[in-house]
Amino acid sequence: KNYVFPNPSNPFQEIFPETKEIVDPQTHQMYEDFVGVKTGDVNGNAVTNSLSSTEDRTAGTLTFDVEERVVEAGETFLVEFRPAEASTGYQFTLYHPGLQVVDVRPGGGMSADNFGIFPQEQSMTASYFSTKSAGGFAVTFRATNSGSLSRMLSLSSRITRAEAYRVETDGTTPELLDIALRFNSGETPVVAGVGLELYQNQPNPWTNRTRLGFHLPEPSEAVLTIFDEAGTVLFSRTETYAHGYNAITIDNTVLNTASGLMFYKLETPKGSAVRRMIKM
Repeated sequence: KNYVFPNPSNPFQEIFPETKEIVDPQTHQMYEDFVGVKTGDVNGNAVTNSLSSTEDRTAGTLTFDVEERVVEAGETFLVEFRPAEASTGYQFTLYHPGLQVVDVRPGGGMSADNFGIFPQEQSMTASYFSTKSAGGFAVTFRATNSGSLSRMLSLSSRITRAEAYRVETDGTTPELLDIALRFNSGETPVVAGVGLELYQNQPNPWTNRTRLGFHLPEPSEAVLTIFDEAGTVLFSRTETYAHGYNAITIDNTVLNTASGLMFYKLETPKGSAVRRMIKM
């Protein structure tokens, strides 16, 4: 706390102390003063306290219209993603198992830098912000399997979190929106947003602390359980979580001396998911 920045207008002019050593942390430390600085949290949704969650209060849903069709393995075709209403920007992960991305055709004001291709993840990402209205884009796919697009394309927050933004009439306050795909086929379109997702813990492997993130399609009670290879339950927590992204921070005090390969499972009324992690 007593560190003085030589140039307050440029705190990065020199390396400043970012850690503090505490002797005998089991006793009280009432005289150990420090200032905590949160870094890298661009949109303010970082969870800074242990065993807590974040809540998204969305003001609606930005829907992308996609023409439903059945494709055959080996077929190359173009898919257009058209936003149904004006927005300031959007970002999301598009999961496309059974389809390979051949080319991306950016919309007006966009470039290739607004997209990321992840073949091993069978995913691509889109992220775009505009001072005007953000438009759509198109992707050329090559099918490795046969099927309908509504079963081969889905939104995710696994790489880039799925959300959109709309500026209110006062021109200053942005509204946060959900994102959904609307597959148009006949009189009854199929609308699909981000469903239940359990993300890989970060960091992994971990030693002192890690974060388990997940997405809920609606507010609900969920049970998070951590167990070892033998099936012994090491940690279990039941809580009601908000719609959207939530996170729980796990540290050594929760798992005591347990280490090695572990599994964590999320159970909700809408389904469940399991992932692995390693504690060093």
